[in-house]
Amino acid sequence: MTRILILEDDENVRLPLLDLLEAENYEVLSASDGRSGVDLARKEKPDLVLSDIMMPELDGYGVFEALQKDPLTAVIPFIFLTAKTDQSDIREGLGLGADDYITKPFDQEDLLDSIQTRLQKYQRISEAAVKADNHPEYDQIFIKDGESCWFVEYEKIRLLESEDNYVRVFFDSEKPLVSRTLNYLEERLPSRLFFRANRKQIINLKWIRNIQPWFNGGLLVTLKDDNKVQMSRRAAQSFKAVMGI
Repeated sequence: MTRILILEDDENVRLPLLDLLEAENYEVLSASDGRSGVDLARKEKPDLVLSDIMMPELDGYGVFEALQKDPLTAVIPFIFLTAKTDQSDIREGLGLGADDYITKPFDQEDLLDSIQTRLQKYQRISEAAVKADNHPEYDQIFIKDGESCWFVEYEKIRLLESEDNYVRVFFDSEKPLVSRTLNYLEERLPSRLFFRANRKQIINLKWIRNIQPWFNGGLLVTLKDDNKVQMSRRAAQSFKAVMGI
């Protein structure tokens, strides 16, 4: 059964919402403050989050940002449901990467349509990603940054660079920021093409233009797009073994 998490501090809104969604055969979880909502989302991994913005402990924006920092919850569809109707508020919510922004009072059919649309999209994306993961002969990886999605051939990815709990992926003219750790991606990328150059960067071996000696036995690698990547001595030793040099 599809599971939806409602985050709403106003009982007069939360309880009717719960009844509406249960009548549509959804399994419904709920919390009355943002901090509890984050904990519940991490524990239960719902299929969709429906969140108010103005809540005690942590507001809806904070909830969304907290879930985006965790790779296991970052992909969950997230809909803001709020009385904040200013265009600046709507832009802020959608600008963060939320899937939709619905204002109160809301039409029940509009809300249900939005939920169904987001769930169907998430299911298609998930199925496609699983299919790609289970068939390495596809030689591609699924990348999602907010509403934007790509299936990218491995050979087009020239560099992956860690930024806190995210990774910047460089391919073609794109540089999306994905909610994954560098360690997570390293485990899933083919070692015949990708090499962990240092703590923060993975390079595509086919994108190397030249290699120069660097400080303390390290290497300086220049990629074909002129990006320069430094390797420590330890990484350089592993690199030489991999490349047979």
